[in-house]
Amino acid sequence: MTTDRRNAMSSSSSREDEGGTARGRVLACFHDEWDVAVEGGRVVRATMRARHFAGLPKDTKVVVPGDRVDVLLHPDGSNTIEAIHDRETVLSRRLPERRRVAEQIIVANADRMVTVASFGLPRLNRRLLDRFLVIAEDAGLECVVVLNKIDLVDEVELRRHAEVYERADYEVVPTCALDGRGVDKLARLVEDGLSVFAGPSGAGKSSLLNAIEPGLGLRVREVSDKTRKGRHTTSNVTLFRLECGGVVADTPGFRELGFFGIRADRLGELFPEFRPLAGECRFAGCNHVPEPDCAVKEAVARGEVDAERYESYRRLFAELSGRPSGDDEGPAQPGDLPPL
Repeated sequence: MTTDRRNAMSSSSSREDEGGTARGRVLACFHDEWDVAVEGGRVVRATMRARHFAGLPKDTKVVVPGDRVDVLLHPDGSNTIEAIHDRETVLSRRLPERRRVAEQIIVANADRMVTVASFGLPRLNRRLLDRFLVIAEDAGLECVVVLNKIDLVDEVELRRHAEVYERADYEVVPTCALDGRGVDKLARLVEDGLSVFAGPSGAGKSSLLNAIEPGLGLRVREVSDKTRKGRHTTSNVTLFRLECGGVVADTPGFRELGFFGIRADRLGELFPEFRPLAGECRFAGCNHVPEPDCAVKEAVARGEVDAERYESYRRLFAELSGRPSGDDEGPAQPGDLPPL
């Protein structure tokens, strides 16, 4: 949304006569209404005048969860969103619709993404985890990797996966909602700002939220059950305030997580372990795939960069550049890097 449009929405005529305004954060979006947490902790249901949608595509989400807005409070108890403040961060994906390329904003103004992966069922899917991290890196969010259900894996296997992401400079939190391991550490990481919890269905997001704050996971499940009945928008994201002061956004287990606005030639910047090596490649602007004398590929061959992370990168690069992905090949091994 342009600044001109936001300014147009912020007309102050007769505000005081109509009951005044309150600044707030959007918690949930419905087809034509929004739940907004305003100053003082109160949650109000608000609408927006049709003129604000003039000239926009029919399915445009003018307001999304996390947006900071000004709400006009009317004496009759109704409320109207009058202004949307500039977004500091935008977490988005490609709209899951093949006919056209469009952006679906998931959450605005988030501070971090907590990506929950699990052992057991669903099985740990490192490729999906890497895809979440790329989207979070592109949005400029702090990234936390949660490896959940550690009661189902031995210590050696747990450390093997944890060390991959620790070496990439991510905060890694092994957790078990059943016995509480790692929950206190995770709670400290989300006690301020807006944290987006994301991951596949069944990874244990609700159980972890319930462990952080008893009763919260049940609230999340109840809201999710209600919104599946058709009133909620397709993003199906709701924000919940924590007693510790933070805010969490619970996201659905996305079936599709396509990239929007991420170029193939920028992908290497979104893998933190690649960034220190970029200046050592023979060619400026090296994409770390077809070029010779690539410092990243050499680091993989020496075992200094994880081969599975590089394979994730290689396949994502192929997806973004439209080149063959070689999906029939196994994961790259140190010293055995298959050509694209």
